[in-house]
This record gives sequence, structure tokens and C-alpha cells, in this order.
Amino acid sequence: MIIDISLPIGPGTPVWPGDPPVLVESVARIQDGDPADVSRLSLGTHTGTHVDPPAHFVPGAATIDDVPLDVLIGPAVVAACGARPIDRAAFDALSLAEGAIRVLLKTGGATGAVTSDGAQWLVERGVRLVGVDTLSIEPETVEYPVHRILLGAGVVIVEGLDLRAAAPGAYQLVCLPLPIVDGDGAPARAVLIT
Repeated sequence: MIIDISLPIGPGTPVWPGDPPVLVESVARIQDGDPADVSRLSLGTHTGTHVDPPAHFVPGAATIDDVPLDVLIGPAVVAACGARPIDRAAFDALSLAEGAIRVLLKTGGATGAVTSDGAQWLVERGVRLVGVDTLSIEPETVEYPVHRILLGAGVVIVEGLDLRAAAPGAYQLVCLPLPIVDGDGAPARAVLIT
């Protein structure tokens, strides 16, 4: 079974405060005598379900087109965390399998899912990708410590997942961001395979 965990992208897609809104503009329509339908799409690189590469917060680090596909595809664990900050103790209580390198956090849309010490816990355990069902892995802040800890350690972040149909457990993740040259992030189509 395949579960689509991507948010649809359209003018109503929520965006992070200050990010550009989604605009879809018709530039050619068959009904107007054009040979095909064509639209112009305008959106931020961190719109909907999207991937944050290290370059999002770490100057000179890997950009979205440098992220290895083997980080974005492979075994993953969906962990039910609930609407509470996920700190070191919360991660310990989740009892994630030893060696889990792709962890998707099902919070039910709570803001600010992971704390700084929770991010450090992920780095210490060798997690290479962490995803969350919120627009950001942490609340709006001036310093963004969780992003800096994870991305500084080379951990890829996937934000804006739709995990409502995914029960906690083990899956195969396929998450393919647009390969934007030197991109600080990119929208992605992400699925879980049982």
C-alpha cells in the first residue's frame, strides 16, 4: 500500500509567516484557442511538504541538489508524539528501534515539535532525516536552534508532512524534492510504502 504524505500545493496552501504565497496563473488555455494548457507557478522553496538541506541555515553546506537520494529513500519510522514539545526524554520514551535513520514525527499539527535537546538526541543517534507534520520543526524564533543543530550535523529536515493516514510503525519512505540548483530547499512529493 502507498500512502501519500504530501500536502497539496495551491493558492490556499498555508505558508510560514513572511514566505511568499502560492500563485498559480494561467498563461495558455485550450478553451482560449491555445494548443495546450500551461500555467505559471510562483511559490517559496519551503512551501507545503518540503525538504530543508543543510544550506538552509549553514552557509556553504549542501544545497538541495546535493542531498543524496539514499537519505531521502529507505526505511523510516513514523512515531506518534502528540501535541507536546519533543525533548530528549520524549524521544527516550518513544523507544525507537536502534539504528533508525529516518524518523517522521506525528504530532497532530502541534507547533514547535522538537526542542534543542531533542535535536541533539537525534544527532547523537545518527538520524539522517527527520520529518514533521508541521510547517516548521520548531516555533518561529530569531535564532532557530533546532534547525542549526540538525542541519549543522548534516541531518535533512522534511517539514509539512501529512501523516494523518499513517499509523505509527515502520515504512519505506520515498521523498523526492525538486532538484533546484544551489537551492536552500524545495517542495517534495513524499510517500510511505507498507
